[in-house]
Amino acid sequence: MKIFWPIMSLFTAVGIFFSSSIHGYASGNASMGIAEWVRNVIPIDPDLMNFLVRKGAHFTVYFILGFCVAHSLKYYVKNKKSLFTYAWGIAALYGVFDEFHQYFIPGRVCSVWDMLINAAGAMAGVAVAFLIIAFFSTRHK
Repeated sequence: MKIFWPIMSLFTAVGIFFSSSIHGYASGNASMGIAEWVRNVIPIDPDLMNFLVRKGAHFTVYFILGFCVAHSLKYYVKNKKSLFTYAWGIAALYGVFDEFHQYFIPGRVCSVWDMLINAAGAMAGVAVAFLIIAFFSTRHK
């Protein structure tokens, strides 16, 4: 099981990188397609829905990354505060790196707001992982 979480972290990071490498036009069309599908269920302004889909995707993938990284580090970092800090730091810094990477992709931008959304998603994912780890570690003592 020790290898599962690092592999999941790596797959998540690679998926984020490749998703960020897609031209801005194609990425925009994909999110508009999702937004249109959701609008069939929830009547909402198309631009607002597209915005929510795009920012929600940032939050969600970094939630997953933070969750996986925290579980990866639980075998190596015994201090719970350090575990939270390291896992969040790794996932959040990857979010900064990814936004910088997007600067070089046609039709994409490097956004400080997206960096903050990435960091917030990573923090939420690490927090949930932290609670799960804490629950099971106290339960099995």
